[in-house]
Amino acid sequence: MDINRELIQNYNNDSCESPVVQYHEQESISTENTFQQDTIDVQFLHAELVRMTEKIGFELRQQNKLTACITLKLRYSNFETFTKQLTIPYTNSDHILLKAATELFAKLYERRMLVRLLGIRFTHLIPGNNQIHMFDDTQEMIKLYQAIDSVKKQYGQGLLMKAAALQP
Repeated sequence: MDINRELIQNYNNDSCESPVVQYHEQESISTENTFQQDTIDVQFLHAELVRMTEKIGFELRQQNKLTACITLKLRYSNFETFTKQLTIPYTNSDHILLKAATELFAKLYERRMLVRLLGIRFTHLIPGNNQIHMFDDTQEMIKLYQAIDSVKKQYGQGLLMKAAALQP
């Protein structure tokens, strides 16, 4: 009985020096790239868009999250910055994310000026795994993503990527 009282008293007298941090859900996943040299090379910009979309798509799947909103950011050499966003059904599949990102880029890149920065952000995140879309996904596609993610997890993200992500 005395041992229990002593344990309780020691527990109550202990003070914790670490700060209390309030928990909050991650609201977005994003990446952006400021280029060393401003560019008008559409193939390069598209390759960069594919690379960035695959990168954060992989992060979504690793965190078991789905997104429903994609925002594309484009900064021109004169520092004017433009963004466009698109709401999509919840997903973490690269081919759906890339289709939406490419659509946004086509709408946003109208000025044909030198580009300084390209960025992409996924928001409206919820917990979840691959959602099967009746017309876009097949069992084979889901198994392919699982295999690709397994290789990326084991050997690094840079090992496997779409050929479109390779820069000319």
